[in-house]
Amino acid sequence: MEIINKSRKIIGINGEPLLPGATVKLPDGAESHPVIVDYLTKGIVADAENDIPAAAGAGISDFERSKIAEEAIAQYKKQQEEAAAAEAKAAQEAKEAEIKSVQAMKKPELLTKAAGMGLDVKDDDKVEDLKEKIITAINQ
Repeated sequence: MEIINKSRKIIGINGEPLLPGATVKLPDGAESHPVIVDYLTKGIVADAENDIPAAAGAGISDFERSKIAEEAIAQYKKQQEEAAAAEAKAAQEAKEAEIKSVQAMKKPELLTKAAGMGLDVKDDDKVEDLKEKIITAINQ
């Protein structure tokens, strides 16, 4: 009888290592040995002549599993970087929009905005000075 190792581990048959997926010819009468019978019933080994091949992709080797994991991690990191870049771009656009709105404000609005931001302003500050103080505070 010829058997095939269906497990993912090396097993010892008749004092010889049997690698996963490899076959070995058993000596006559060895198929009735309790260990061989146990391996056959548990599906660790199978009769090579009557074995049904596993469906494609049914078993994944450790190497393939680690490769898939590495690809998934790389894809996750790329998505995180893209999300961070998009967030930074949105923040920059919001800052630019706020600066644009400050540029269009008149003195009373500028005084209110500066006071709301906690800036030290005086009533006699010029419009240009107020805009500069507010824009500097926004950029920080």
